[in-house]
Amino acid sequence: MIELLNLVIIFVSTLVSLVVLGLGAGFSPTLYIAQLAVASKGKKDIPYAVALMTGVILAIVILIILFQIVQLDTLLIFIDTNVRALLVSIVFNVFIGASLIVGGFYYLNHQDPPQPKKEKKDLKKAGGIIGIAGLGFIRTFLSISGVTATYIAGNVIASVSGSIAERMVYTAIFLTATVVPFVGIVILTRTSPARLVAITDAARTLIDKLNYRLIVGALAVIFGSSIVIFNLIMALVY
Repeated sequence: MIELLNLVIIFVSTLVSLVVLGLGAGFSPTLYIAQLAVASKGKKDIPYAVALMTGVILAIVILIILFQIVQLDTLLIFIDTNVRALLVSIVFNVFIGASLIVGGFYYLNHQDPPQPKKEKKDLKKAGGIIGIAGLGFIRTFLSISGVTATYIAGNVIASVSGSIAERMVYTAIFLTATVVPFVGIVILTRTSPARLVAITDAARTLIDKLNYRLIVGALAVIFGSSIVIFNLIMALVY
C-alpha cells in the first residue's frame, strides 16, 4: 500500500512538473502574438496556426531527444567505456550551461524586447506556411526559457522513466503542455474574442510588471552556472 502511494505521488508530482515545464518551454510573447495574428484572420488561415505550432513542437522534440540522449545512462549504450561517456556528457552539459549564461546576460542587457510590427502582412508573402513554421521553430529552439525548461524536463523524464514506453508517455505530456496556449488562442479567437482580448491585456500588464526578461535572464545565468560548476566538479572527481 505504501509503495503504491509512493508511486502515485511520484507520478502526480512528475505530471505537474512536466506541465509547468511544458508551459515554460513554449512561452514566447512573440509567438503568442504571431498566433493571435494568424488565428484572427479567418478559418482559411488555420493551416498557418497549425504550422506555427508544428514548428514549436519540432524544436521541442529535437531538444528533448538531444537532452535525453546525452544522459550518461543512454550514452553508455553507444559508448564502450564509462570515461568516454562521462566526458561526452560533461562537455555537452558545460556547453549548454555556458550557452545559458551567455543568453542570460544578453537578456539582462537587453530589457526591452523588439516590438512586433503592427502592419498586417499577407501570410503568403511573409514566407507562407514554411516561413510561419520556421518562425515557431527558431524562436523556440533558441529561446532561453525553451532550452532551460526542456533541459530540466529531459532530466526529469530520464530519471523517473523505467522504460521507453514511460519516456514516450511523459514526453507526450510535456509536448501537449507546450502547445496548450497556442491551441487556446485559436479556440478563444473563434469562440470568445472579447475574452481573449481581456486575457491578453492582463497578461501584457503582468509581464510588464514582472519584467520577465530580467527574471528569465537572472535564472538562466544562475542555472547555467550551476550546470557548469556541477559538471566541472564531476570532471575533477572522476
